Amino acid sequence: MNKNIILAVPFGLLAAALVLFFAGSLPVEAIVGFAAVLVVLRIAALEYRITWRSLFGRS
Repeated sequence: MNKNIILAVPFGLLAAALVLFFAGSLPVEAIVGFAAVLVVLRIAALEYRITWRSLFGRS
């Protein structure tokens, strides 16, 4: 659980920075849609235990 918190904080800050940076040039629907896709991908990665090591062939 601690590892998830350590990973969530930097990614949350990055997401907030991106939203604030592009907020003026993109419609809100695009930002919400992009965030929804990222959330779904993260949930799938947690559910199937996908890691960067497994993506590159190292178990």
